[in-house]
Amino acid sequence: MQTYLSLYSSYIVKIGLFFKNIIIINILFISLAYPLSNTSEASSLYLKVNEENTDSIIMQKAFEAELLFKEQKYLEAAKIYHNISKKSDDPEVAKRATQLAGYANDFKLMLKSSERWLDIASDKVEVRHIRISIYLALNMVKEATQETLSAIKISKDRDKFALVYDTIKVFNDKAVKQIFDSVFEKYKDEYLANFYYVQILLDNKKYKEVVKIITTIESFKEFSKKESRWGIFLADAYYELGEEKLSIETLKDYLHHSPKNLNLNEYYVRLLTIQKKYAEAIEHYRFMSANKLISFSNSDTSKKMALLNIEAKKFSDAKTFINSIKEKDINSYNFLYGLLNVKMNKNNSAENYFKNVEVDNINYINSIKEIADIKIKDRNFSSLKKFFSDQYKKIQNNQNIESRLILIETEIFFNQDEFDYAMERINYGIKKYKDNGAFLYTRALVAEKIDRFDLMESDLKKLIKLEPKNAQAMNALGYTWANNNMNLNEANLYIDEALKIEPNDPAILDSKGWVLYRLGNYKEAEKYLMKAFELNNDPEIVSHVIQLLVKLGRNKEANKIFKEHIKLNPKDKKLIELKKILNEI
Repeated sequence: MQTYLSLYSSYIVKIGLFFKNIIIINILFISLAYPLSNTSEASSLYLKVNEENTDSIIMQKAFEAELLFKEQKYLEAAKIYHNISKKSDDPEVAKRATQLAGYANDFKLMLKSSERWLDIASDKVEVRHIRISIYLALNMVKEATQETLSAIKISKDRDKFALVYDTIKVFNDKAVKQIFDSVFEKYKDEYLANFYYVQILLDNKKYKEVVKIITTIESFKEFSKKESRWGIFLADAYYELGEEKLSIETLKDYLHHSPKNLNLNEYYVRLLTIQKKYAEAIEHYRFMSANKLISFSNSDTSKKMALLNIEAKKFSDAKTFINSIKEKDINSYNFLYGLLNVKMNKNNSAENYFKNVEVDNINYINSIKEIADIKIKDRNFSSLKKFFSDQYKKIQNNQNIESRLILIETEIFFNQDEFDYAMERINYGIKKYKDNGAFLYTRALVAEKIDRFDLMESDLKKLIKLEPKNAQAMNALGYTWANNNMNLNEANLYIDEALKIEPNDPAILDSKGWVLYRLGNYKEAEKYLMKAFELNNDPEIVSHVIQLLVKLGRNKEANKIFKEHIKLNPKDKKLIELKKILNEI
């Protein structure tokens, strides 16, 4: 598992089933089939209907169901509609039954009601799209795949792949890919199938496949480099594969065909910035301004230019852009002047600017981090503690900000190896906020550092119980055990569960490889560690790969990887420790 560079930011919780339920309800865009009324006059009218008449009975039962719906008795209402849908040939009745089952979060009943709806509906594509979502909510991926293929087959819509993509994209990445693997296999010769499949591959971090498909798609008659998204997809894939030069060249090529495409230009600047090519990014922004794609009178653009000029150490230009936003956004003005002074090594001035950022402003938390960094450089921990104490008084019991400050303070002292104080702060957070997932996760990490494995285990197990789909918590528990060579079989089970949820996460893949290494299964460990290494060259992953290669007797390969990565991370403790091992070979 990768080194914990950030405690609170690494705490990631995926969308759970509850949220899926809500999504499904929302996509059931069904309006009420019958008007709601609670007047005695309306009630009397329905009750006078001849019950021997089937249609009349259906109307009466529907009315009863709608009254139950108004009382939020969704399941009772859904069951009534489900029963009357069997006797009615009106698709709206079956449609309403499906909707109400969704409100009740009863997906099995939803599925049953949708079967009747499918039988009698004139627009079967609509029904099949709803059924795809139901199957996915029930984790019935095979059935969802068949439903998807059926929906595409009968659809006359040119955007049939887009409709499918929009239906399934909110669900688990692995399940979505599994469905679209089948779609692509059948429709790989269709241009739009390729377009949406590429997006799914990017979501699943399948960058080599993205490059292969886009390279192939260039031969399609529909293909044009004026379609900027292909350029962005391809550049993104190259960048993630470590081909930074190719990513830049790709965007330049597409910009040649669409020089005034705003999205393409913005992405190009973003990529230049990520690669720390600040001077080039500044020049391209000036090109965009000259071509009226952006305006420097816009405060957001001025902020971006200020940041780029700060990083490029063009301080005079940075001041010009910062001053231009003073009247519009005083908080960004103070924050940016703080960053400028940090870059100019004027820490006292920087701190004063950061302190002027208001608590309720988006820049407040980042200002706190910047001040903390200044104090850390001076190793003035007593001043840092007082600073945070002052902030807690300043925020006046704003719980949202306070919880974030506690996590930030804990992380800062954790990273400085001040584990006892970090534990003190996170204990305060847990006492006040109790079953907060981020606090439990963070305390577990701190506990591991002070050899409190009992506390680490109990916090992570509690978190997993609260959030059964939290792959990060499962991974943290499994990896910690593996790294300490304890509970290896149980560790393996937890990591396997995490992999089911996040199959392409390099940290989890690394954990799997490492637990297999600890179990002595070196060949199987290689598969996972090399995949993790391919996705991320974090020093901890590199360290694991090198140790495995030594075990496998591939010393030359191990040394080569070590030499490459010690240059990139000359102060990394894990890599430095490995130097001794490699020197002894």
